[in-house]
Amino acid sequence: MTTGGVFDSVLLALLSLVIGGLLVSLVIGGVSRRRARLLKLAEAHLLPRLAPVDLGSAIPRAIRLGLVGLLAGLALAGPRWGEEATAMRGEGVDVVLALDASLSMLATDERPNRLERMKQEVRRYRDLSRGDRVALLAFAGRSYILTPLTVDDGAIELFLDNLDPSIVGQAGSSLARTITQGTDLLLATKTASDRALVLMSDGEAFESPEEIALATQRAKENGVYLVTVGFGTTEGSTIPVGTEDKPELKRDEHGEVVVTRYNPETLRTAAEGAGGTFIDAGATDKAARIRGALQGLRSAPRAMAGGTSRTPRFQWFLIPALLLLGLDT
Repeated sequence: MTTGGVFDSVLLALLSLVIGGLLVSLVIGGVSRRRARLLKLAEAHLLPRLAPVDLGSAIPRAIRLGLVGLLAGLALAGPRWGEEATAMRGEGVDVVLALDASLSMLATDERPNRLERMKQEVRRYRDLSRGDRVALLAFAGRSYILTPLTVDDGAIELFLDNLDPSIVGQAGSSLARTITQGTDLLLATKTASDRALVLMSDGEAFESPEEIALATQRAKENGVYLVTVGFGTTEGSTIPVGTEDKPELKRDEHGEVVVTRYNPETLRTAAEGAGGTFIDAGATDKAARIRGALQGLRSAPRAMAGGTSRTPRFQWFLIPALLLLGLDT
């Protein structure tokens, strides 16, 4: 958290120093000139009787007025320090982002790999859809809820940064289970908006088409709009599993190098079965297409995270200025 102070107008803050000094000079100078004029008319020992002009008492008064000018100027300059949360209002829908974190997502037929490209699209989608309440679901052979529905981009970013195959553990990709869990997660929360499940994957599923069809049909019957988004290429790619010091490729039980291929038909069929939208891996503007697919859904007003702003502190200068001014009235 930033704790340093700033001014809305640095120029006015600097001018307040000049104003304070001028007030001190004007008061002391005025008293001195008045005393000098009186000395021309009478002896010094007669001045207290004729017209009291005490330079000793004028100096504290001049300093007080100088401080009044300085403090008032600083208050007008808009001093701010410390931070406070700011909230914004917006509209959006409830969305579960189901993200494929299986080992095949480390394939490099998308740069730097399928997984990182998917993360980039999630971030772009959030930039376009701040009003949406989002939950993250990671899946491979099983699916895991990473975050509940939230507008907290900090929480989403934290889990997104750390998403990799080690999070989900079990090998393979279970689309049917993921669609079922995503649907359940959406239905578990009351909302005035429509609900959507955005499933991002390379389409390599180890379930029968019938199992996936049952899950998509249930989502449709419960009013969950399904969007499937593809990653990878049909030509396929090997899967790096080693380290930079010791690079290795994924091999099967026979010692053969594994080649993973993007399967668009699985994702297309799932989207069509739910009456949703399929976005092919070849699309270069996936985030915008996701946003477009959800544009027609019913949204609901909600508070959004608005970041932080520095807290105004003008009263810390204005109140002492008024108190000092009161001493001279």
